[in-house]
Amino acid sequence: MGKTKIAFIITKLELGGAQKSVLYSARDIDKTRFEPYLLAGAGGYFDAYAKENIKNIFFIPALQRAVNPLKDMRALTQIMAALKKIKPRIVHTNSSKAGILGRAAAMLMKPRPKIVHTVHGFGFNDYQNFLMRSFYIFLERLLARGTDILIFVSLADIQTALRLKIAPAQKCRLIRAGVELKTKTDFKKSDITAEFGLPGESKIVLCAANLKPQKNPLDMVRAAQIVCAQMPETVFLYLGAGELEGQTRALINKYKLQSNFRLLGRRGDVERLLAAADCFALSSLWEGLPMALIEALSMHVPAACYDAGGISEVLHSGKNGYLVKRGDFAGLAQGIINILRGDLIFDAKAVDLKEFDAKEMLQKQQDLWSNAAALRNT
Repeated sequence: MGKTKIAFIITKLELGGAQKSVLYSARDIDKTRFEPYLLAGAGGYFDAYAKENIKNIFFIPALQRAVNPLKDMRALTQIMAALKKIKPRIVHTNSSKAGILGRAAAMLMKPRPKIVHTVHGFGFNDYQNFLMRSFYIFLERLLARGTDILIFVSLADIQTALRLKIAPAQKCRLIRAGVELKTKTDFKKSDITAEFGLPGESKIVLCAANLKPQKNPLDMVRAAQIVCAQMPETVFLYLGAGELEGQTRALINKYKLQSNFRLLGRRGDVERLLAAADCFALSSLWEGLPMALIEALSMHVPAACYDAGGISEVLHSGKNGYLVKRGDFAGLAQGIINILRGDLIFDAKAVDLKEFDAKEMLQKQQDLWSNAAALRNT
């Protein structure tokens, strides 16, 4: 019996945690047992990296994040065409849009491959209107019926799936999205202060999140106004891009924070920036479990975050940071201030990060794929 062909499908290779974990799996998979293929929409941050590191890659021109019925139907047919060429035994989808179209395409194949889907956070949330949210829940329930295994990166999303009757417990597995954990680095804070022309005594708060409604960057600017009024030597470095950039920049200007709040755009040097950070912060309204937070905690950088998704599974107030109610930007600011003033003694034992190690993730995935490949296709 030959190698098991696995087709990974993700919407776009943007700068994000889900993308990093998929690229790691496709790159470092045991190639004596598995033959990986990657399908993704074109135009992502990691496109060049994927071409260099993954042998079999298919870019799907019509696959995009935005909902567009015409392009989505075109993307479905393009995914089906690619899968017919590959003939995988397992299709492993990631992210919401690819999870919908990729699973639908796999279900239409004959013979049908085993279907695995990783939920990196659901496509619906409490901030959508009732009809839109209900429609996405209906889609998740429908697709889950044809999915063999659902992987979740957080316990919170498993609980949501069970509560909303999206899938039965026997289909659900917890496998954390892994990162290449590093507790030490050769980078220095002085490298960053020199790059941005900051005084050496600057306090640095790092935010790594796209400028999108989900990540709620405006609340981070509101929190920054409070922090900087009390600690003017503080500088917020915001790593990410998105459709709220204009509004975010306007609010920075309104509060006269141009010197204290820097929008860095998309960058791939999170580790280098974390080495200089005194605090990591997120103001997300909904989440799966952000990998940048795991990277921060692994490097012993305390964090102040809104209590969204699975964040509470790794962030414990008073031990490795502060967990704040969503929307309470004043509370977020106070958590940041407490960290910057040294009121928190970082407890590295507050959470065991071993299960978030990329090697651990891949081993669990490979065990699951081996079992799935051994099952008779339905």
